[in-house]
Amino acid sequence: MRPSTLITTMVLSAVWGCGSPTPPNVLLIVVDTLRFDHVGCYGHVRDTSPAVDRLAAEGVRFERAYVTAPWTKPSVASMITGLYPSAHRANQLESIASESLLTLAEILRDRGYATGGVVSAQLLTAKRGFAQGFEIYREGNARGVKHVSTPGVTRKAADLLDRFAAGERPFFLFAHYFDPHYTYTDHSGIDFARAGAGRLTGDETVQELRSLLADLSQEELGFLRDLYDEEIRFTDRGVEELLSHARELGLESNTLIVLTSDHGEEFRERGWLGHTRSLYEELIRVPWIVRLPGGLGRLGGSGRSARGRILREPVSLVSLTPTILELIGIDPTGFWFQGQSLAGLILGQTDSAPGVIFAEVDYRPGDRELPIKRTHKKAILIDRFKLIRDDETGTVEVYDLEADPGERENLAPTRPELVDRLLPVLRSALERAAEGAVEGGVRKLSEEEVERLRSLGYLES
Repeated sequence: MRPSTLITTMVLSAVWGCGSPTPPNVLLIVVDTLRFDHVGCYGHVRDTSPAVDRLAAEGVRFERAYVTAPWTKPSVASMITGLYPSAHRANQLESIASESLLTLAEILRDRGYATGGVVSAQLLTAKRGFAQGFEIYREGNARGVKHVSTPGVTRKAADLLDRFAAGERPFFLFAHYFDPHYTYTDHSGIDFARAGAGRLTGDETVQELRSLLADLSQEELGFLRDLYDEEIRFTDRGVEELLSHARELGLESNTLIVLTSDHGEEFRERGWLGHTRSLYEELIRVPWIVRLPGGLGRLGGSGRSARGRILREPVSLVSLTPTILELIGIDPTGFWFQGQSLAGLILGQTDSAPGVIFAEVDYRPGDRELPIKRTHKKAILIDRFKLIRDDETGTVEVYDLEADPGERENLAPTRPELVDRLLPVLRSALERAAEGAVEGGVRKLSEEEVERLRSLGYLES
């Protein structure tokens, strides 16, 4: 056991209590398509996320958390394996998560945890390899864009909490909420959006919206953002119901709660609606909140405030699995992870974080007949600078995120010395990301699956 892990274990023994009958439970909540800047505790002016905000006030919030890819399958695969998409290879529409991958659920199941998952996205179903390690895996709410899935996800996840609470084993529950993904629904009782704006009624398909991209008015774009905020607020109610149920069952004092997202969303900031095409902040920067069992009070007063503890160092969600393991007392160094544990950062033992953040998108059809806009991009974030390379065109962009958080001024043409300094860092990060790459599996999509993916915006008309 490495020294830092030994120190963490000693801290956790004091925090959880040596007489605790079971190790901490783990509740992992992933909200699909949740932009960080549309969440209250991340600065949004609208009351979209009171439950998430309360969770952040009781825990630790990463101010600058980044996913490894700008769409669901590779991003979630990185979270649950600790590997980058270049290594886990679940990074295409037709790819499946290989059985050779070791997932968080498998690790915890093999250590005596009861494991359950509730998902609502077609890309996370068992036939795509995402049920590995789960004794129970509910995917009945993965029914496409028109299905309002939050109530069903909450109900099934609460049922699993009942089942786990009645048992004697610690548990790991993964709850995935999908409703903030397009298409958006206007929910009664949430009055952020009007009945329509300009040419838009809210019933448009994603393809219909994209056909209007060139001349969508600011009023129409505002209407889409309002509907999106309604979906976030509606999903937040489901999260609150689930967390309240955990409290009613007396689980909070011994449950590690982690909430994050798989990617954000574009509202024509770069001329597009949706995701998958770029590695800008609006797509790869997401919320990441960790609530320790018992809340911050179990760690004493250090760093506490009405907003919880805020960690401002850039971090990657590739670190999610090793971080969870170390926080519940399992040494992550015994496994092959490309992300490093951030438990020491969360517990206040260190103020340092990984120096380079890496993200990638390799979005292309394995089946050449699928209508996909090919995208091959890599990005690194180091210090205040971010470099994005388009592997299709060779174009390089560099942004100073401190001076230009909206990534509007590309410094590459005027700062060639900066490009020369950052490109080797990108190459090194990509080499590390591809180390030990598994043999990726592929399954041919059915016509029904193709149509569902088209309705989600993953395929063109």
